[in-house]
Amino acid sequence: MTAPAANLIDTAVNIELECAALYEAYARCFAGRDEVVYFWRLYAEAERYHAATIRIHQASFQDAGEVPGEVSDAEARDFLDRVRQHRADAERTRPTVTDALRVARWVEEHSADLHARSQFFRSRPELVELFERMAEEDRAHRDVLKSAEEKFGG
Repeated sequence: MTAPAANLIDTAVNIELECAALYEAYARCFAGRDEVVYFWRLYAEAERYHAATIRIHQASFQDAGEVPGEVSDAEARDFLDRVRQHRADAERTRPTVTDALRVARWVEEHSADLHARSQFFRSRPELVELFERMAEEDRAHRDVLKSAEEKFGG
């Protein structure tokens, strides 16, 4: 598969920002539970940090043109659309803490997978470590979400 680097970068940033928006929506859903609100806002901030980190390095891809990889722009956009739908659902239906944590765990698992398979970042050796670290952070977020289910959802 190949895709324009600029498209993939924009989609990657949008995914991170949409994840932040989802977690902010969850914070609003549980406004009466300060500890839960704080938890979701920390997650939202981590996603905004990922988006900013990608943007900082965006100039590295200006001359990349088409880049090979295991993740197509269509697959990344599909994931983005699914995260948007989860946010819309949260804003409309106000999920339980358990449901929100389950969805967030799915988001983090899929995000980690996309980061790990985004071979186009490997076209810039200086960024390999960055995106490997982002995948590790996503997996760590997923694991914390599992623990949070016991704490907040029980």
